[in-house]
Amino acid sequence: MNGQEPARRVPVETALHGLRLDRAVMTLCGLSLRAARRRIEDGGILLDGRPAAAALRLRAGQTLELLPDDHICRGHAGDEAALAVRLLGRQGDYAAFVKPAGLHSSPLAGRCAPNLEDAARTLWGDEARPLHFLQRLDQATSGIVCAALSPDAAQRFRTDEGCGRYAKAYLALLHGELSAPVTADRALDVDSRSVSRVLDKAAPLLRHTLFFPLQVLRGGEAEEVLAANGLPAVPAATITLAACLIRCGARHQIRAHAASLGLPLCGDGRYAPSGGTPAAGGPERFLLHHARLSGPCGQWLCLPDWNGLPFLENHFRKWLESLSRYDSIFLTEKAAAARAPARERG
Repeated sequence: MNGQEPARRVPVETALHGLRLDRAVMTLCGLSLRAARRRIEDGGILLDGRPAAAALRLRAGQTLELLPDDHICRGHAGDEAALAVRLLGRQGDYAAFVKPAGLHSSPLAGRCAPNLEDAARTLWGDEARPLHFLQRLDQATSGIVCAALSPDAAQRFRTDEGCGRYAKAYLALLHGELSAPVTADRALDVDSRSVSRVLDKAAPLLRHTLFFPLQVLRGGEAEEVLAANGLPAVPAATITLAACLIRCGARHQIRAHAASLGLPLCGDGRYAPSGGTPAAGGPERFLLHHARLSGPCGQWLCLPDWNGLPFLENHFRKWLESLSRYDSIFLTEKAAAARAPARERG
């Protein structure tokens, strides 16, 4: 809906009687069902002057009120995060931006919410060289998002990425102890929008995830870090700060592979329900940060803004730079066999 328009009032008549609210909004606003539900959750739809549940059945005589975007955009929870977006730098035909945790990467259909792409375009301000974004991070994930400055540059990135010429290093806080490097090599079923399922078959080499332990924290030290970052408390916890290296990522690849190793991200209730879930209706909260991107476009390095970790900035930097030895490895079957990666734990 155009933010300049007044609220639209729709009487519930015979054609809408008995429909679920989300289905009615989908029809009236020309949205997908998912987008209609987002609109309802954001308070953009009122029934008889009040918010209502998406599953509520409409009755003849009621009145729907469809609010304009400028009403439901005010005071959105992501506003502060959008202000924290910054330009990391430009190298040739590419620019990199830093996405804070808590901000969506892209605009969501049916939802007027702050997002990285809109904020980055405002920062960029060069209409002659529009941004073509090459990555999306989960809302709770922070770090580097790269954009091409032309369609040709975007295509070159995709081609190089598909050949394994880009290495993407993430930092993650895992629940449990990772004592040695390990490779998760199982394929993922990403057909579901909400959860990626780990399959009992090998993934293509470019879809593997390499995990490297950086530091293990136990007991009170671990509890302090969890509390400092708003993560669920786990008594007598052992947690691992790990580096995670991928080439071509699939939806939730690191999260799903980590959980398959018995080392889910701390607080990631979607893949480890026993590890704590966000408050009802609240956003997900875990520590996963895209810290290094290296390939033909150059190298980008971005350290996380995490609380309570007993490490100096140069430690993070050295750990990330130490992964550069993997950048030039051409991922063939022969090279993979020579590396003899460990199989994931049961």
